[in-house]
Amino acid sequence: MPRGYLDIIIDGQDQYDGYDDWGLSLSNGAISTLLAPPATKQRVSNTSRLEDGKRTDITTPVRYEARELTLEMHIVAPTFDAFLTKYRSFINTISKAKTIYFQYNNYGKWMRFNFKYLSCQQFGVYNGTLGKFAVRFEESNPKLGEATMEV
Repeated sequence: MPRGYLDIIIDGQDQYDGYDDWGLSLSNGAISTLLAPPATKQRVSNTSRLEDGKRTDITTPVRYEARELTLEMHIVAPTFDAFLTKYRSFINTISKAKTIYFQYNNYGKWMRFNFKYLSCQQFGVYNGTLGKFAVRFEESNPKLGEATMEV
């Protein structure tokens, strides 16, 4: 498979090839955004007037906050009409989805992320056949969508 191959799985059943179905690819900075670690939740702690400082429970495992992230994407098409058709199809498909899994193949390793669509921002069309836009997603449980490195 070529570097940067992107599969999109909608609601666990419909599978799309990002490039073949929509002319879709992720911009260069998207991988950095995907791989950025989520913030951890604060550990359980207790402050007492009878003691200095506070007690923190370090025996419980680390838990992660939900995160919102923005992925910059491109759609390429042979004509402006084809571009609009692909763009509208992509946005309609992901906006109706309950769960969106991105499986991204980079250097022979699959990374899988679980998202929900929030909005599309910063839309721009260049020469009628290339569009660049930013899509906001929510990853409600980063541990479930943790990047799985599979060959």
